[in-house]
Amino acid sequence: MTPEHGWVAYASGDNSHLSPEVRSEVERRLNQRQEERGALFAIIEVRVYENDEEAQVGFPPDAILGVETDSFIISEVVARAREQLAHWQ
Repeated sequence: MTPEHGWVAYASGDNSHLSPEVRSEVERRLNQRQEERGALFAIIEVRVYENDEEAQVGFPPDAILGVETDSFIISEVVARAREQLAHWQ
């Protein structure tokens, strides 16, 4: 993760507490980041419990992959997620 990326995020919803200038900058950065990332493939989720772990791959409506996608391609996406988690701090 590079220094210009941070953990502060605004989910879609009410950001009326921000000044118009700040709101505009937040929206500009969000749009820029979405454009840089490209299309969503899938959502990889791992829930960690005291005595278990539960992993799943989800395909929301805006994902370009789906349950009918070849399992090899899905495995490649899961490998990318695994690599990202390995470097998470």
